[in-house]
Amino acid sequence: MLTNEDLQAIGKLLEPINKRLDKMENDITDLKSNVAVMKEDITVLKSDVSNMKDDIAEIKEDCEVTREVTNKLGEWVDFYFHDDKPYPLDEEEMEKYRENLRLAK
Repeated sequence: MLTNEDLQAIGKLLEPINKRLDKMENDITDLKSNVAVMKEDITVLKSDVSNMKDDIAEIKEDCEVTREVTNKLGEWVDFYFHDDKPYPLDEEEMEKYRENLRLAK
């Protein structure tokens, strides 16, 4: 049979183990809360990425429309004003035109 002294000695031997188990339990609780926060952050990031994909798709569509309209305008200018102002613009002619504008001031 164990005496009180024996039980107290066994209790003292178990104290470091209990402290370590308590510390491990606290660490696990902290990890669980951190993982929960990370899951929330990932959800927000997924939403942000989805919104960015939608925005990029819209920008691509807008660029396509702008490119098409710009090309049509260029064709229209070239068709109706080819004799006076050929398209695409001749850089030398443009420089002469700019110089004439400067001199006219």
